[in-house]
Amino acid sequence: MDHQLLLEDDHVEEVRVQENELPSPPNRWRGQQPQRAPDPRGRISMIMARLSNDEDSVSALKKRARQVCNVRVAPEAEPLSQEPIIFTSEDASGIQHPHNDALVVELVMEKFDVERVLIDTGSSVNLMFLKTLLKMGISESKIMPKICPLTVYDGEAKMSIGEIKLQVQVGGITQKTKFVVNDSEPIYNAILGSPWIYSMKAIPSTYHLCLKFPINTGIFTLYGNQKVSRTCYVIEKKQRKKEIL
Repeated sequence: MDHQLLLEDDHVEEVRVQENELPSPPNRWRGQQPQRAPDPRGRISMIMARLSNDEDSVSALKKRARQVCNVRVAPEAEPLSQEPIIFTSEDASGIQHPHNDALVVELVMEKFDVERVLIDTGSSVNLMFLKTLLKMGISESKIMPKICPLTVYDGEAKMSIGEIKLQVQVGGITQKTKFVVNDSEPIYNAILGSPWIYSMKAIPSTYHLCLKFPINTGIFTLYGNQKVSRTCYVIEKKQRKKEIL
């Protein structure tokens, strides 16, 4: 790799988790249908995030709903492994249990080793922070202007400043990935949401703190870093205290 990118704020060093607190990361379903209540009071169908590319009009949503009745399998550019993706107790070794830690990984973006990348199945977009791009030496002129609201879980909306496509490489697979760019103070260097997870045919596991996806030679496992995940929690807590003050 040409460079090592770790976006550090001034206060990160003082909140580093001690090395002896957690073991080092290892070299490391289909479930049954839920049983219905005898007399259900109602049904909670979904909470839906805004779709990308402004496909959130009523007519567009109805069209998307009809499309699932006429599904066609798209041909793959290159054959990927058909091995089943499974998780074992070995995948969870080296992790402190119980935990509620986020899946935070390191991967390659534009020839940089980028740490503190959050894998977020709840995000309907891939999110890149302006500060990360500047650290990578990517000019703001490379960002395609496109302002749109980003709604977080508490309903607060923040505006994006544009979009950018970057090469993301992991497990021998390189994809040109579209990111929505935000200029807020980052906790993570980037967030990979459901668009990237889907494109990789990947399955993340919160319990095992890893993500698996097929490659042409088998199944690749991308492990998260529990120490970094907990460091990010502390940074977020400090940022929230500053906002209150």
